[in-house]
Amino acid sequence: MKEILWQTLEQLTSRAGPPGFEQPVVAFLAEQFAEAGAGVSVDPMGNLYAALGPQDAAPHLMVSAHSDEIGGLVRHIDKRGFLRFDPLGGLSPVLLVGRRVRVAGHPGVIGTKPGHLQTAEERRTAPPVEELYIDVGVDSAEEVAALNIRVGSPVTYDSPLQRFSNPDRASGKAIDNRLGCAVVLQLVRALSGVALQGRLTVVVAVQEEVGLRGATVAARQVDPDYALVVDTLPVGDTPEVAAGRMPGAIGQGPVIVLAAAGRTAGHVAHPRVAAWLEAAAIEGGIPFQRATSIGYAVTDAAAVHLRGRGIPTGVVGLPRRYSHSPVCTFDINDAVAAVELLVQFAGNMATHRDFSFLQ
Repeated sequence: MKEILWQTLEQLTSRAGPPGFEQPVVAFLAEQFAEAGAGVSVDPMGNLYAALGPQDAAPHLMVSAHSDEIGGLVRHIDKRGFLRFDPLGGLSPVLLVGRRVRVAGHPGVIGTKPGHLQTAEERRTAPPVEELYIDVGVDSAEEVAALNIRVGSPVTYDSPLQRFSNPDRASGKAIDNRLGCAVVLQLVRALSGVALQGRLTVVVAVQEEVGLRGATVAARQVDPDYALVVDTLPVGDTPEVAAGRMPGAIGQGPVIVLAAAGRTAGHVAHPRVAAWLEAAAIEGGIPFQRATSIGYAVTDAAAVHLRGRGIPTGVVGLPRRYSHSPVCTFDINDAVAAVELLVQFAGNMATHRDFSFLQ
């Protein structure tokens, strides 16, 4: 499984897919889910649905991951061919200066004032995103137009997946959440041909990074009995994170996220779903971690659990270092364990009957 996940992830991360421009990612995944034996459809917004099991079976479980990556949009092209851009998702200025990017598929760099001319203050701080610009290697707006780059063209990091000397670890762009996409695809591959004691719909949702938009639509469309969201999760196992500030570490197994919240949205895991996840991990001998991420992370679960009468929802986190950077770092063994956990959880669907809040 490990090597299959690597191959899938290399394919997924090599494709550009910022919010609203996920088409290359969705097209690849649609083909892969169909080859795995799922019934596949894509809605007008770009959400992908992969169905397994009889359509009238119960319970109905939804497992989702999001397809988009953080990126940007070209805002302005000046007469010398330099591009200004707006962020799509959580782009941090300090992680942008001097980086390689792709603009509508063309290579570029985010320009920086020469170090020789920077003031002491400029060496310590990054300019705001609105002051940054992209150089695509031409000298005029006309040459930019000849590249089919225009206002509204998508921008993504140019940072291919790179494995460390430790072959189980790698870094690159779009790990959030192409790693989750690889996991849910592998789940369907593992369950293909298995007689489920219920119904499974895997969703790959668009536009998570700009407000959980695809998942809002998808949860309403699927209307499941319960749901799991698979997403990468910032962890605190690096020197700059104060002890206890962010629980978790890469290489220690997937994280059962008990509560998460950002500035405007959040989610507290449904107690039964969280308990079923933990029971599945223990039953399968699968390593796992428990964590909260209040104040610094939010997932599609924040949208999913609010649909209809309320959907009991849990989160399976894939630990990552250096979140929302072009060098997001992870351990593939966490993804392997996450697939095993989801397979075990799906295998226990016959026991998932009581969704009441009161124990």
